[in-house]
Amino acid sequence: MTMNKKFVILLIALILSGISYAQTVQIDPRLEKAYSQEELQRMQKNTPLILELLNYELDHSWYIESPEMLQKIDDFEYLYYKDPETGEKAGMVESIEIGKVNIAEFYYERPYDHRSLYRVGKTNTIIGFYSNKEISEMFNAMKGYSNE
Repeated sequence: MTMNKKFVILLIALILSGISYAQTVQIDPRLEKAYSQEELQRMQKNTPLILELLNYELDHSWYIESPEMLQKIDDFEYLYYKDPETGEKAGMVESIEIGKVNIAEFYYERPYDHRSLYRVGKTNTIIGFYSNKEISEMFNAMKGYSNE
């Protein structure tokens, strides 16, 4: 999914929420791998709910797949880094350290209604990304919003 489509979905979530923030949403420094400081400050000022969702995604939108999936590892694409200038694929991710994963660095697709899985180099690790629909539902539940 392109970054533009992702933003459209995020903007819809913002509009539907109807919530105006009085407090300032902090910028997670990990987002600087995907966004310029100017973009982040603009989001902080104009669309803080989107910034809060992006912050949430950093820790809650991915998971390490169970060992049972290893038998299907050859069916999955490799995970790549994202070039911060072009947004295109850069070098292959050879390994990940679970406590230090920054998904803002990765080039991956996040479909609206199904998860995506990628293999990490030759490590027998599979990283999964929840669908946009699932992320929206998880974020809304965390915020106490209704999904209906």
